[in-house]
Amino acid sequence: MVVLRESGGCQPIYKDADEVVTFKFFHGGKLVKNRKDSQWSYLGGEVSWFDYCEVDYMSMLELFGMAKDLGYGDGYDVSFYGEEFGTSRLIQIISDSTLLACMSMVPKSNSRVVVLYLKVVSLTSSQVGNDSSDKEYSCSENDDSSDPDFEDSDYAQSDEEIELLKNDDKWFEGYVDHSIFDNDPNAEQNDESDNGEESPTLTCPNSSQSEDDAVGEVRRKKNRMPKGEDFRPEIDMGSPSFKIGLRFATVELFRKAVRIYSINCGRELIFMHNDRNKIRAVCEEGCPFVIYASSVSGSTYLQVKTFNPTHVCSKGTKNIHATAGWLAERYSGQLRLNPNWTAASFVEQVHQDYGYRPSRATVYRARAMAVDIVEGSYSKQYEVLWEYCHELRTRNVGSTVIIKSEMEGDRPRFQRIYICLAACKKGFLDGCRPVVCLDGCHVKGPHPGQVLSAMGVDANNGMFPLVYAYVEIESNSTWLWFLELLSGDLNITNSHGYVFMTDKQKGLIDAVNALFPHAEHRHCLKHLYGNFYLEHRGLALKHQMEAIARATTVPWFHAEMTKMLQLSKPAHDWLMEKDPRHWSRAYFKTDSKCDMLMNNLCEAFNRSILDARDKPILTMLERIRLYIMLLMAGRRVLCEKWHGQVGPRIRKILEKNKAKAQWCIPKAAGQNQFEVMHHSGRTFAVDLNGHSCSCHAWDLNGIPCLHACAAISWFHGNPEDFCDAVYKKEAYLRAYQPMIMPMTSQDQWMKVNLPPLLPPKYHKQPGRPKKTRKQAVEEPKLPSNPYKLPRYGLPLKCANCGGEGHNRSGCKEPRNPNIKPTRKRNIAKDKLAVRRRDGGDQSGGQQSMQLRQRKQSSTSQGPSQSQASQVAAASLSQPSEAADAFQSQPSQTPEPAKLSRVQQRRKRMKDQQRSHFVKDPFFHP
Repeated sequence: MVVLRESGGCQPIYKDADEVVTFKFFHGGKLVKNRKDSQWSYLGGEVSWFDYCEVDYMSMLELFGMAKDLGYGDGYDVSFYGEEFGTSRLIQIISDSTLLACMSMVPKSNSRVVVLYLKVVSLTSSQVGNDSSDKEYSCSENDDSSDPDFEDSDYAQSDEEIELLKNDDKWFEGYVDHSIFDNDPNAEQNDESDNGEESPTLTCPNSSQSEDDAVGEVRRKKNRMPKGEDFRPEIDMGSPSFKIGLRFATVELFRKAVRIYSINCGRELIFMHNDRNKIRAVCEEGCPFVIYASSVSGSTYLQVKTFNPTHVCSKGTKNIHATAGWLAERYSGQLRLNPNWTAASFVEQVHQDYGYRPSRATVYRARAMAVDIVEGSYSKQYEVLWEYCHELRTRNVGSTVIIKSEMEGDRPRFQRIYICLAACKKGFLDGCRPVVCLDGCHVKGPHPGQVLSAMGVDANNGMFPLVYAYVEIESNSTWLWFLELLSGDLNITNSHGYVFMTDKQKGLIDAVNALFPHAEHRHCLKHLYGNFYLEHRGLALKHQMEAIARATTVPWFHAEMTKMLQLSKPAHDWLMEKDPRHWSRAYFKTDSKCDMLMNNLCEAFNRSILDARDKPILTMLERIRLYIMLLMAGRRVLCEKWHGQVGPRIRKILEKNKAKAQWCIPKAAGQNQFEVMHHSGRTFAVDLNGHSCSCHAWDLNGIPCLHACAAISWFHGNPEDFCDAVYKKEAYLRAYQPMIMPMTSQDQWMKVNLPPLLPPKYHKQPGRPKKTRKQAVEEPKLPSNPYKLPRYGLPLKCANCGGEGHNRSGCKEPRNPNIKPTRKRNIAKDKLAVRRRDGGDQSGGQQSMQLRQRKQSSTSQGPSQSQASQVAAASLSQPSEAADAFQSQPSQTPEPAKLSRVQQRRKRMKDQQRSHFVKDPFFHP
């Protein structure tokens, strides 16, 4: 921030890292020249100082602003002079590049002072009235106000633009409408040079260049730089169009524009000359199209010198410029909207838009590049992880963000990250019950790992995100590291009163027992039944196990265990080995007011972040944070729409209990004590003052049970008034009142002076990666036929050998004679038999049967073909002799050929069908 130094102030001391300077202005005097030594000096006036001037933000507009602060406003024409870079000549500062050159001469010391001289000319009233704006905004008559080089100096300039301004004199025309160096109007009349020049040059004693040489050099430079429009990539790159004089900032920009023009017009352009200074592109042989661009006066930008847009060739179906990189950049927006875009649809879309059909390999490479454009590269996102954590801590003050890494050479390698947002931490401690659900889920991609999460329970029995972390593997060490940080965030010094719900995961049970020995540790009933199902299957055993877990009193627990013993003694013994304090409500503590049996809250969170788990680490973490932020904001708004004191889920439970309470008869004993008799004959004692019932259900979850609802209905009370305070609207608002602050984009993050992280080590596993989730043991598989009930739990049995695990088609064992062969049903023949029984047409059946019998007789035991021909010839001449000849032939019974297993099966089926027709009462041979 520029500060005008007060009179008598001291020069500030700058540090080496500070990019600031001090401007020393000589103003109010005049420039005069000594006739003896031809040296210019500044006479009269005063000196002013401007401190803390940032180099990156200095421009001509800033100098005119400083002059205005010194009192030279609209009624004055102000010019600035300083020392030229590398020499001691005094030059007029007319552009930002000249100002930067003057500031570059300042040495890097503790006091950096830039000396400038102000030449001030007082304007008349008519001159002031004719000026529609300040001097710094005025232009000469011949200057074009729409000059593309005229830019607002408030915007930052690149190094190439600064270099361009050094070689361009358009700032000279924009600010000055007279010669660069002319006579000082404040100088004396006799102040002329010895050689009689009209426009003496303001130089130091070492200067020897004349004004005519300087003006001539500027004019020659102006002639070498013809005017032309600039190519604006943010506007013109989508559909480039060329014309003579069009200028491009870089060579790469011109090449890219030519390639896109080639793709759009359907012609395959070829670069004949392609270097840093000149580029020529032509079409196929015989086509007059040509475009040529070269650099201007050795600058970095190119200008189109030759352009013939005429084409006499036809469009082609291939183009070497339609590469995978161009496809990725062109269709990255559509891939962002449709991540599951198939390769075939991608090819059809490109063909519809441009008439090309890229190969499948090009499409797959383009999809991979587009994913990197949309989501970022997997490896590169680890390099900015330090900046992300710093921004997350800055935006959400009080959050815990920890990265664990190991040094590998001179760079750290990423291992784990732990994130606990301040809003989640405060909301859990203020409005949630002391119940923590723990679980982990897999992360896909080239660097797979695990996402560990900790969920709380809000006043509506909903999921409250608390902590999440990304680790390399789920093990005892990672869970210990995660739970130690969680214990520090929740300030758990004594674990009494806390409840931890876990699955049967690796190392998690031991980690919870080691860090929280006095806490109540519950196991998910679903995962416990998964282990139970491996040895004891059956629907009755499953229902009985659920009844044991839902029993709320110890006597009921033992009664249900007795029923399990009657069903299956091995299943009873298996459950007896498990500690009931981990999985049965009868042994749960009543402090937490939570009777959960399953870890559904963590499963719901894992399902919610399913789309983010296959993304790069930074994208995944940011999507999880965004999901939690929107979740808390949405629930904060929905809470205002509650009708009553409790949430929708709690009201639904109360409605069920009130519906069941109609089968109960309450009897008042006094002082809000009731004896409630159920229609089953059981009697329960209800204490409305102590919020307790002998069924132990109200004590466990804090919600009035059916017996309590019956007692409350006796005096027409509202069951919501008797719910525990953890279910009230006030507790819900306390949990979601803290807000997760929004984040900025990556380009606005503060840079951290830490070495970039390397991605974690991972060895690719052999084989094709699995796309489907591995289903649990008891989870039913999807049936192949949706219209037929699948055979659940029935083993596959072979009809050939009688073994299990395979069928008859794949059996390699010999046939078991004790197994009765199964008849394959022939629907067409069964229908034919029904028609015969019903008196239908039998001619077709009789003819087919006669043909089969003739074929059977010809293939059965009998004379050979030669003998049959002889008998037939004899029968035509003499029938009696034919009969005698037939009888005289010796009977030759050929040995039956050995049939294969398939031929034997077919023969048996034909015999069965033949016997079926023989037994038919309507069959007449």
